[in-house]
This record gives sequence, structure tokens and C-alpha cells, in this order.
Amino acid sequence: MVTPAERNVLFELMHKDHYSAEELSRLLGMDIHLILHDAQCGKLKAYIVDHHVLDIGRHDVIDWLHHRDGR
Repeated sequence: MVTPAERNVLFELMHKDHYSAEELSRLLGMDIHLILHDAQCGKLKAYIVDHHVLDIGRHDVIDWLHHRDGR
């Protein structure tokens, strides 16, 4: 069950335009390694510097999720 504090954090994350890999992992309840892997291999568009995923745009997350679902 999600606590009220966790609910507030998730609500704030839902309204951001850009995410770190950690934020996206928390928001989607996904393993961060999956997000990092997909960003590194180009399945998830992300801003990467020296193999570090620094920024992922909301629009890119939505596109990535649609492609993962086979849409």
C-alpha cells in the first residue's frame, strides 16, 4: 500500500516534463536496470553523457511505453 507521503511524491513526479532514471523507476515501479539498459541501447530516448543517463523526457517515456506494449 502506498503511504500518503509516497502518494505525494508520485503525484509530483507525474507532473514533471523530464525525469532521471531513478525518478522514472520509482514512478513506473520498474527495475532501474531495465530503464538504463533501454536508454543505453536506444530503445528509450534519453540524454546520456559518458554512459550516464541524465535526462528522459515525458514524451519519450510515453513513446517507449507504447512500443513496449506493442502498439
